[in-house]
Parts: sequence; C-alpha cells; structure tokens
Amino acid sequence: MVDASVPTLRLSELDKLAQLDEHKKLSVDHVRLTAQKLGVPERILWQLLAARRADSAPGKRDLEDATRRVGYRENGQRESGIVRLSEAAGDELLLRIPDSDVTTFRADACRSLPPAEFARIDAVYTQGIRATCRWLAEHTGRPCQHDLGSSGDRTWLGPRDVDLAKYMIEVLQPRFTVANPLHRGPSARLLNEWVDILGLYRLLGELVVDSPSRGHTITLLRGAQAAFLLHGLRLELPPDLAYSVGPGLTTTPIDHESIARIWARTTNPVHAAVIATVLFTGATVIELNAIPCVALTADTLIFNGPIGYTRAPDLYVWVIPPLARPLLQAARFYQEASDTPNRKLFAGAIGGAGRRLRDIAAACEVTIPELHHWHHSWIRQAGLLRMSEQPPPVRNTDLLFGLQLAQRPRRRPHAKRRR
Repeated sequence: MVDASVPTLRLSELDKLAQLDEHKKLSVDHVRLTAQKLGVPERILWQLLAARRADSAPGKRDLEDATRRVGYRENGQRESGIVRLSEAAGDELLLRIPDSDVTTFRADACRSLPPAEFARIDAVYTQGIRATCRWLAEHTGRPCQHDLGSSGDRTWLGPRDVDLAKYMIEVLQPRFTVANPLHRGPSARLLNEWVDILGLYRLLGELVVDSPSRGHTITLLRGAQAAFLLHGLRLELPPDLAYSVGPGLTTTPIDHESIARIWARTTNPVHAAVIATVLFTGATVIELNAIPCVALTADTLIFNGPIGYTRAPDLYVWVIPPLARPLLQAARFYQEASDTPNRKLFAGAIGGAGRRLRDIAAACEVTIPELHHWHHSWIRQAGLLRMSEQPPPVRNTDLLFGLQLAQRPRRRPHAKRRR
C-alpha cells in the first residue's frame, strides 16, 4: 500500500568512510557530508566506524551486522539480541530492548532480560497493542476481534478518514476534482490512496506523539505490529528501526515545563509555535518554511512539502502533541488575521539559514534536536499490507507469545556439548 523507501543506511557509503578511516584519511567533513547525504545522525556513523575498528574478526562484515553492534558493546562483547539504548534521553526504565522484529521481539525480551526489565518492556508493548486496537475500533466502528483464521475484509479505516482525505485534497490540490470513492477513475484512485496514506501516517504519529524516548517508541511500534497481525494486516517498518530517525526517535518530547517556558519567553505566537514544532518534528529549516497555514488541522500538520510532491506517499504528516496544539492554532490565527495575511504558518519566525529560529530557541532555553528530512523518517518508510498480499508469518510459539496468545515463548536452544 505504501511506497516504502530504501533503508536509510547504504553499505557502499559506509565502506567509503571505513576505507578512509583505515588509511588515516578520514575527516569530520567526510562524516558530516555522508550523514547529510544519508539523512542519519553523525554520531551513528562515528559509532559504526568505531564498531568496525573494534572488530578483530577477519573479512568484511555486512551493514546489518554492523548496525546491530553500534554503541552497545561491553568489554568487547555484545549481549545477544539486545540493544542498549544508553544515549536515548528518558530510557531509564527501558535500558535494553531486543533488536528483533515483531515475530520474536516479546519472546527475545522474555528470554534475555531479568523479569523486572521484561515486565517494564511488556507494559509498553501491551500499551502499543491496546492503543492500536482502540484506534482501529474507533475509526471503523467495529468491535475488536482477534481471529487469526478470519478471512474478513481487513477494514481498518472509516468514514472520518475518507472525509479528512477528501478535504485535504481539496485544500492542498484544488485542481483535482474528487469523485465519489465508490466510483472508478483517476480521482477515485487518488482519494483511496490519500485515505490509506493519511490513515497510516496519522495512526503511527498518534501512537508515538507523547513517547518519552527512543526505546519507548520502538517498543510501542512492535506492539502496534502485533495488533495489526491480530487484525489480518501486516505493518512493515524499516529493518533498521532501532537506528532510524523521525518522530519519537530523534525528536524532543513536549512537556508542561517546556511549553510554559516557551509561552513565557516569546511575545509572538508564531515564534512560540515554530519552536514547539521543531521539537516534535525535527523538521529542517526548508520544511518549516514550506508549511502553509492550511496544513494545520485540529491535531495534525498535513502538507505537500517544499519540492511540490503530489503523490500521497510524499505527504508530510506530523501529529501534534496535545500540549502544543494551542500554540499552533494561535500562530495560524495570528498569520491569517494580520493586516497583510501570510499563507505560510511560520513566516517571519525562521530567518536566513534558521538564525532567528536558533535565537528563539536560545531565549526559551530549549535544545533544537537533530534535524532530518521527512523522507528519511521511519514513518515515511512504513507500509501496510493485507495478509493476502504476501505469505503470513509462521505461527510458531514465539509469534503466538508476541501476539499474547501463548503463555510463554520457546525455550532458548542449548548449545551442543563438545566431546
């Protein structure tokens, strides 16, 4: 359904850096330019390179193996299947999470972690399942039934989602005439595509909008994947999710303290809104400059982007944290009610190369997070497939445990004794 992008990291680019490092020719500029090209944090590349230097095994290791070892080595050894998120703020409760897909995530946590740590992860995982199921029930108007053998129509959106998609097409692309979605033709296909994309991006954004940390976000998303499997759908996320960027991963959580400080230290509502927005989106200066006033709905920013993308998968969809919504509504009112109305939501608040934005952040004593283009976001790389479109996952004990349909996972296989 969703046009999934290629993984953020590419082996060839990492190899180039590794080769420069091996010959003592690597510079800060090399890493910075590669990070900008790939849309990943510079520290991730430095950690990848450090992991390669520390690896004494002969031969070239592939990228997937490298990323699984980034920054999580203790005394030269890595605890199998575990990601230690020591750099993610707010991860005091979820110190370690499995570096696994949904099919074994919960089982790996149960087998590898002490009971207290597993209980904390399982609580967040269950929260992800319940929040996703609640979202599906509210949007479809149907009770949540978990029947893996069902061959139903896998409906997961409802009339409100169609209405929102139709409205946003009319607002953002008025040249298109949207027909009745039951009719066939290009306009109906356009609407159907927008319904699916908007629905998926909004669901994922809502799920992580208040997530306090990277580990929390990843665990919520694994729970969401389990919920979709229980509904006969497969939520596909980037294979390198633990090292991806975007909302809930590289953004800054919005809390009462930060909102109060922003309100108190800004005199212009647009200044207050732009600082809050950069915290929960991690959007680049170009993207912030491109957001039109009409992109703002009650709880989401939805727009086409700065380069004129028109396909549904290229939509920018940022769910706004509840605490920040009054700031953005005030900014829109300010821009549209002025003597010379502005079409752009943050006009006058960013400045050349983002200088004014940085000045406002300094005045509010907030740290601007790492900025990443929306198209590098994990949400942009997500996809949703009906089970009929690809083989269903093997229903082994680990998967059933992940779906909370089995009481315990498989036992860890014991290594064979040497004679």
